[in-house]
Amino acid sequence: MEIKQELNLLDIPDKVLKSTKVFLKDKNRRYYGIAAASLHNQLTDPQYKDFKINPKLVNAGISGEKKTSLILRKWIKDKPDCILIDSISLPLEKMEPEVDGEEGQLDLGDTDHLLIIGSTLVIIDSKNWKSKATYKVSEDMEILRGKNSFPGSRPRINQAKYLWKKYYEEANIDKIVAFVCISSDTPTIIRDTNWWRTGYKLVNQETLIYFLDKLYNEEITNKDFIRVELVAKALQGLVKPFNQYRELLGNNLYDRLNVKR
Repeated sequence: MEIKQELNLLDIPDKVLKSTKVFLKDKNRRYYGIAAASLHNQLTDPQYKDFKINPKLVNAGISGEKKTSLILRKWIKDKPDCILIDSISLPLEKMEPEVDGEEGQLDLGDTDHLLIIGSTLVIIDSKNWKSKATYKVSEDMEILRGKNSFPGSRPRINQAKYLWKKYYEEANIDKIVAFVCISSDTPTIIRDTNWWRTGYKLVNQETLIYFLDKLYNEEITNKDFIRVELVAKALQGLVKPFNQYRELLGNNLYDRLNVKR
């Protein structure tokens, strides 16, 4: 399995490229980021205090994202050419924040999970929607629960696909595949007959693995390598956890107090 670097057309600092290459040479380092970092920040960062965020629902969303991340980490374990990165906020124009009435959280347009497989990107949006329900995509591209619409039933995953394409516009990407994954603790039924029109596939955590297996084994033929510049570019968008002690004490004092002795 080859770790390679094409021409740096992505305006990545050399220091970042070199560090990323060192990371990737360690075969045990195929996972980066912190699952649900953005949701954690919504509960702790004062900049979000004026939004009508529901802590109980946000904590449920955190649990769902972490569960999806664990499933994905297990999936990549025997695939050395797969990179998983959690919680990315692309440094491009931002989507307008929206409070999702279903999940009680701000939709900031972050990507919950990114898989880099060769020159293919897979973006996954975890949704903590009600369980023990049937979901389907209607002909006008709205996700329905049973026969009814609900808050957040038009996920912005296609906007995310556009932003990822723009972010890597000089990188010669093969394709970008998108999933909306319902991450509830109890079973959900998915009836997605319009997936070919939506630009994404609606799945639960069980069917996600089925479709990832199909994608990896049958559809992605250009793999068995890792492109350093693709990973480095994605790592530049990692969401950093809000540190309330650093905020309280200031960077200089916090760093002095945390110097290893």
